[in-house]
Amino acid sequence: MSGLFAQAGWGELFAVGASLCYSTSLIAIRQGVRSATPIAGVLILSGTVSALGLVIAAARGTLFESSLTPVLIFMLGGCLGQGVGQLTNAIGIERMGVSRSVPIQSSTPIFSVTFAMMFLGERPRVAVIMGTLLIVAGVCLLSITERRKDQSFKNFFQGGLVYPLTSSLSYALLPVLANVAFSYQKTPIVGFACAFTAGTVLLAVTRPLLPDGGKLVVDRRAACWFLGAGITTTIAAIFFWTAMSIAPVSTVLPLSRLVPLWVVLWTYLFLGGLERITSRIVLAAGMVVAGGVLITAFK
Repeated sequence: MSGLFAQAGWGELFAVGASLCYSTSLIAIRQGVRSATPIAGVLILSGTVSALGLVIAAARGTLFESSLTPVLIFMLGGCLGQGVGQLTNAIGIERMGVSRSVPIQSSTPIFSVTFAMMFLGERPRVAVIMGTLLIVAGVCLLSITERRKDQSFKNFFQGGLVYPLTSSLSYALLPVLANVAFSYQKTPIVGFACAFTAGTVLLAVTRPLLPDGGKLVVDRRAACWFLGAGITTTIAAIFFWTAMSIAPVSTVLPLSRLVPLWVVLWTYLFLGGLERITSRIVLAAGMVVAGGVLITAFK
């Protein structure tokens, strides 16, 4: 990891900045869902990012100069990542807590490698296999931590674990689609603006299909937390999408996987009354991050 930082350029620095900003967003979401439903939080957050992204892209002139094909690809990626990924991630945070949900959701590289093998014909190196094993071990360790003695694995899976795993799978498809769109035009702000807009619309349309009809419950306090999360997520999106457009994926993705470590730190400092950080959680988070670095840096 020190080698990555030693040779860090703007792309790598943007990736670190994205991980730092997004970790604060997750803490804000955790605070917000104490008095609001996850779907309300996701819609407010995604709507905020969409609006800010479209305004910035329009002000820069890149929005109106974009061609249809990359815009549609960006939107498809948004339906998966910002749509399905955001929703399941928010529910996972509510069900499992930030320090457990985020490391599991960060197992995205394991699915990225699978997609690369299936659709791109890639053959992973030893480092990739080692990284995969580290991620699987970290997820299992987190599961053991969360699971109660009187709770079967099936109930545990349905009660919380399925959400961050689904989020991870959805997010794994987003970089693939983003890079396809970048082959047409390298407009990162247009990219995340279109992605979040499509994701927000998808969530709004499919909300009645969710449990309890996707009930929207939010008070002023929670709305403020979600709006704050939307602002920090916008900054994170600018950093991350810009990093993907100017730097190799193999260096950008590992640095963006620092989120779990930041979250553990913020949870310890600011959420002591909500969650208890154990040595097992810290170890599991470190294993997942290490696995993500190995997979993305040496694939």
